[in-house]
Amino acid sequence: MKRILFSLLLLAGFAAANTCTEAVLKLYKGSLDIKKGEAYHDSSYFMENYYKENPWSHKRYYTNGKPDSLVMDPMDGESLRITHYYWNIDETKLSGKGSEFVFFQEASGDTIVLKEKIYSDGEFESSTIVKITDSYISTLDEQDHSFQELFFSNDTLFKKNVFDYDSENSRPEIFFTVGDSTNELKCYEYRMEDDKPELYETIEIINTDNGYMLKFLEESSAGYYLREFFFVNPSTTAIRKQRPSVKISPKARYFDLLGRYKFSK
Repeated sequence: MKRILFSLLLLAGFAAANTCTEAVLKLYKGSLDIKKGEAYHDSSYFMENYYKENPWSHKRYYTNGKPDSLVMDPMDGESLRITHYYWNIDETKLSGKGSEFVFFQEASGDTIVLKEKIYSDGEFESSTIVKITDSYISTLDEQDHSFQELFFSNDTLFKKNVFDYDSENSRPEIFFTVGDSTNELKCYEYRMEDDKPELYETIEIINTDNGYMLKFLEESSAGYYLREFFFVNPSTTAIRKQRPSVKISPKARYFDLLGRYKFSK
């Protein structure tokens, strides 16, 4: 009985993500739109096993509720890779070392607008514009000539990627995620192939001691790809600034800080 009550409290703790499809939308928002008291993405773990086992993990660190840095552990003996995040700062004050992301944030009505600029060892690499609402996310990447969007239509979550969007030979790619009719904490992502839906991934919410995990599993006859995203409930662990000092546990894998979705001019 105590376990059941604890699980119900956890479900209440991430309110807007109490169904699988809504939790997926929250994941794609990354940590760019954290509401006070809401569970936040702490770490991730990946295991690809198509040709050989290839695990890696990521850990996120926060300052005042915003991403501060992302640490990747290749888990193959290589050094940790650290990406630093900065918010609304003068770009001339960047360190010029390693991977650095700069975010400029503003609000337009109920929409959060973020411009992201990426630098590698002081050299500008690319920029994107991200727009976020409660039920929609979009990203325009002018360098890659692509845009993506994620949105709900009724109870179905759609993801649309368009490559070479500004050419006559644009290449659209469509995914959609639907919930399990018998289990609110489970859903399935399909990819359209030749106008037919093909199962792409099985997704499941699993309660943990201090929050929940969102598990993605892609399987085929050639192998599998497992992704686990760990969310922490702030009622049990406060968001605070920390700095990486040791290797990350294998149970702490990565997800891209930005969900990448469509932009409308």
